[in-house]
Amino acid sequence: MDEESILFGLRNLFTVGNYQTVINEVSSNTGLFSTESKLEAQTYLYRSYVAQGKYNLVINDIGTENPEASLRAIQLLASHLADKQKNTEEYVVKANELLEEGANRINTVVQVVLATIMVHAGHLEDALRMLHSRQKKLECSALAVQIYLLMDRLDLARNEVATVKTWAEDALLLQMMEAWVDLRVGGEKYQEAFYIFEEFAQSNTAQTVKVLNGQAAANLTLGRYPEAESLLLEAQTKDNDNPDTLINMIACATLTAKPQEVVNRYVSQLREIEPQHPYLQDLDLKSSLFDRSASRFALVDSA
Repeated sequence: MDEESILFGLRNLFTVGNYQTVINEVSSNTGLFSTESKLEAQTYLYRSYVAQGKYNLVINDIGTENPEASLRAIQLLASHLADKQKNTEEYVVKANELLEEGANRINTVVQVVLATIMVHAGHLEDALRMLHSRQKKLECSALAVQIYLLMDRLDLARNEVATVKTWAEDALLLQMMEAWVDLRVGGEKYQEAFYIFEEFAQSNTAQTVKVLNGQAAANLTLGRYPEAESLLLEAQTKDNDNPDTLINMIACATLTAKPQEVVNRYVSQLREIEPQHPYLQDLDLKSSLFDRSASRFALVDSA
């Protein structure tokens, strides 16, 4: 198998969230010879470890004197995610400094990884600026779509997908981008998103937590709650602490009128594994606003 075929396979495995297979393939593969191909494979290896939450492994393995900007960016992301104190602004400064080195502004891996740090920090506009140079860079465009959706700019997300379709053809990541947008558009697009995730699931290598969550989300939007719950329970057997699964379980439990203690249990689990998750921040804000509004209508004891 030639180098491009090997890298193509790694990209697709990473796209569907099959991180362990990426790690296994890179660790055992001897078909990569060029410096560029070996480096790309390494970036997928370490990003897969980050996705599995093995932050210290990445930090220590890359080391302090690594000359490769893409690996240093991944190491910085791992450090940020491992930092329990969440000194966010410190990592924002370091990310900006790394971006300004050499040609890092046009290095796809550096762009995506550092922009991810900005997203975690809540600096969405800065993340988009890091992705400014993204012509024919699929991962950069995919992250831009996610950011636009976080900003409730569905129009810009749809435009981004339309632009990518002019040159990416049937790329797996493009299909996933379309599914994300379809889930936000709604209506008959829910069914189209469902078909995309169902097609992914036909592959043995794509039976991942990421794809199962996509299938479940599509089923939830279509009102197929038992099917969604079954998929989420399967996702939990693969990774019991995945934040996306827990958030979808909260939604599913609420929609199916599960006892409040069930919902509270999922919320508590999410707080334990990722206390600063944007979903929790939004939930706490809305709860606070509700309590404040409710207090205005509290009954006053006339006695």
